[in-house]
Amino acid sequence: MKKIFYFLFATILLWSCQRYQSSNFIVIDPDDSPEEIIKKAAHVVPSERQLAWQDLEYTAFCHFGVNTFTDREWGYGNEDPAVFNPTEFDAKQWVSTFVDAGMRMVIVTAKHHDGFCLWPSSLTDHSVKSSPWQNGQGDVVKDVADACHEAGLKFGVYLSPWDRHEQCYGTDQYNDYFVNQLTELLSNYGIVDEVWFDGACGEGPNGKKQVYDWLRYFKTIRELQPQAVIAIMGTDVRWVGTESGYGRVMEWSVVPHEFTDTESIADNSQQAETDGVYLPMGDKMASDLGSRSKIFKAQSLVWYPSEVDVSIRPGWFYHAAQDELVKSPEKLLDIWFSSVGRNSLLLLNVPPDTRGLIHENDVKTLMDFKKIRDAIFTNNMLENASIKSSSFSMGHRAAGLLIPGREKYWQPKNGVTEADLEFDLGAEKTFDCLLIQENIELGQRVEQFSLEIWTGERWKEITRSTTIGNKRMLRFSPQTAQKVRLRLLQARWSPALSFVGLYKRMPQLNISPSGGAFSEEISVELSTAETGNQIYYTLDGSEPTTFSLKYTRLLSFTESTNLRAVAFDHRGVPSFTREGSYTKATFSMSYKYPPSPKYPGKDQLTIIDGRKGMLDFSGGDWLGWEGEDMVVTIDYKKIKDLKMISASFLHEQGSWIFSPEGVIFETSMDGVNFQYWGGKKNLDPWDQPGTIRREFSTIGARKARVVRVTAKSIVSCPKGHAGEGGKAWMFCDEITIK
Repeated sequence: MKKIFYFLFATILLWSCQRYQSSNFIVIDPDDSPEEIIKKAAHVVPSERQLAWQDLEYTAFCHFGVNTFTDREWGYGNEDPAVFNPTEFDAKQWVSTFVDAGMRMVIVTAKHHDGFCLWPSSLTDHSVKSSPWQNGQGDVVKDVADACHEAGLKFGVYLSPWDRHEQCYGTDQYNDYFVNQLTELLSNYGIVDEVWFDGACGEGPNGKKQVYDWLRYFKTIRELQPQAVIAIMGTDVRWVGTESGYGRVMEWSVVPHEFTDTESIADNSQQAETDGVYLPMGDKMASDLGSRSKIFKAQSLVWYPSEVDVSIRPGWFYHAAQDELVKSPEKLLDIWFSSVGRNSLLLLNVPPDTRGLIHENDVKTLMDFKKIRDAIFTNNMLENASIKSSSFSMGHRAAGLLIPGREKYWQPKNGVTEADLEFDLGAEKTFDCLLIQENIELGQRVEQFSLEIWTGERWKEITRSTTIGNKRMLRFSPQTAQKVRLRLLQARWSPALSFVGLYKRMPQLNISPSGGAFSEEISVELSTAETGNQIYYTLDGSEPTTFSLKYTRLLSFTESTNLRAVAFDHRGVPSFTREGSYTKATFSMSYKYPPSPKYPGKDQLTIIDGRKGMLDFSGGDWLGWEGEDMVVTIDYKKIKDLKMISASFLHEQGSWIFSPEGVIFETSMDGVNFQYWGGKKNLDPWDQPGTIRREFSTIGARKARVVRVTAKSIVSCPKGHAGEGGKAWMFCDEITIK
C-alpha cells in the first residue's frame, strides 16, 4: 500500500512540476481556472539572452549618418555620400564616454531610413566607401565594434528595414538584399549582442512599400548571432510605447501572447516568432499590459520585457542648434527613476556631432548624471540592518536581501503570497528612496507592496505600489525612522526578492516664485523639505557654493535680479542648482480680448509672475476668459535669446472650465510680422473628471523681441455637458518664457 502511495505522490509531484515548469512561453488551456492562470503566469521566466539584456539596465544609442551632416532627422535617400565627412571621428572617445557614464552597451545606426551604410557594404555604393572620409577606406561599424569589445562593452546594431535609396525596395528582391546586409553586419564584426529594428515602412524611391519578411530576418539573426536579443520589432524585447523616457507605473514583463496568422501580421508589418507562434504588438500605449484582467483573457503568456528609449537632445541626430538644449542631469535622473526604476531598460540616445565626437555638452551631462547616481546609491541605509521575516523557505532567508545580485535571495514558504519583512536599522536614519528587486530568474510575481515606518506607536505607510520585476525605485518625502517594514500584499505565487535598499537622494530645494515679472517689489522664499539643510545663493549669475551668501530669511528684490541657489545636506551633498529670473516690468503686455472682470487675477502680470496657481480658479492666480480666445502679446522692447515657452491652463468641466482646443506660440522681431514657433492641439476628452492642469509648450533657440500666445477656446459647453450651449470658460495661470 505504501509503495502505491509513494508512486501516486511522485506521479502527482512530477505532473505538478511539469504543469507549472518555468518557461519563457506558457499556453493557457481553455479549461484553466483563474487560479491556474495566475500560477502559470508566475512561472513565465526570461530566456538566457533576455536575462543578460535586462542586467544591462542602461545602454547607449548613437544616431550617426548623413543626417548628421544635412541637419535632418529623416533623410530622403538621395543624399550625396560626399556629405559624410567627420573631421575628428574617434570611436574610442564614444566608448570611453559611455563607460565612464555607466552604460553597458552601444547600439549604432548602421543604416537609417536614408539607406546610407556606415560600413563599406558590398551590396551598395551608398555607403562610407563612397565618401571622402578616410579616402573611402573607413568603417564606422568596425571602429565602434572594436572599441566596444576592447573596453568590455556590449555592441549592437540598428538596421532600418525601410530604405529610401535602394531601388529594389518594395519588391521580393529587397528581402534578399536586406538579409544579405544583415549577414554582413552579423558575420564581420565579432559578437553582436542586440539587433534593433523599428517598424517604419514608408515608400521607397519607386513609390512602393515593402512587405518585410520578418521571420526570415529573425532566422538569420538566430543562425549568425544566437545570443543577440532582437529588439522592438522582434521577439525578445518590446518598445515601451513612447519616446519620452518614461515607462508605465505598472510594468509587467509577462504579457499575453496571442495566436494569429501570418497574413494579418504582414499587413501590419509587425511579425515576430517565439517557439512557433506569432507575436502581434497590440496597444503599446496602454497603461496596463499584463494585470490579471489581461492575462485571464489570454491564449498564452510570454516573457516580453520593456525598453524605454529617449534622446538626450530634442532630436535623434545631432543638430548644432540643439547644443544648449541637452537634457539636464536632473531630467535624466527623473527619467532613470521612471524607466530603470520601473522594470525597464533605458536606451539613451547620444548622437555624435559632425566632428564624429560626442559633444562636450552631452559628455558633461552624462558625467554629472553619473556622479548624482553614485551619490544617491552608494550608501544603503539597510546595509547592516537586522531582518525579521514572517516566512521563509529553506536556504532562502532574508539576510540574502542585503547582498547585491540574484545568487542569494529571500523567498517565503511555497505557496505563500503575502509576507512581511521588518528591518531594524540600529539607529534612526533619514531616507527618501526605496529600491527593490525580484529574482526574475524565477519570474515576476509581486502585484502589490508597501513600505511602512515605525513611529514609536504604530506602523505608518509611506508609499505603496504594484509591480516590481527586475528593479523598482520609489521616491517619497524624507522619512526618519529606525524600523521599517516592507509588506508584500499580493503576489501570483511565492515571491522571490533578490535585493532591497533604502537611500537618501539629493536635498530638494524650492524657490517660490521660481521667476517672473513684478511691478514694484517681489519677495522670494527658499526652502527644503528637511531641517538642517544649509542654503546658499548668488545674485550675479555665478554658481553658488558654501562660500556664497547664506540664506537666512525671505529675500526681497526691487530691481531685475537673477537668483541662483543650492542646498547642502549634512553629508555635504548639494541639491540641483535652482534659478529664478525676476524682471521688473519694462515690457508691455496686451490682450486682444481682455480677461473677464469676474476673474482678473491679482493684476495683469499674474500670468507671467512665475507663480503657478493653486487648483482653485478663484484664488487670484488665474485669468479667465468666457467664451473667447486668449491672445496675449508680450513686447520686451529689445531682442532676447529665447529657448522655450509654455502656457498652463485649468480643466474643470464641472465648473464649465475647459482646456483650450489648442495653443499656438509665435515670435516677432518688429511686433508686426510674426513667425510660428510651435503649437499643440488638445486631444484629451472634455468630460474628464476632476481638476486638471494642462501644459502646452514648445522649445527651440531663436531671437525675438515680441512673443504672442494664442489659446483657442471651445467657446461653448459641448454637447452632453450640463451647460450645453452656454459660454465655456478658459483659465490660464502662467506663461513661462526662457
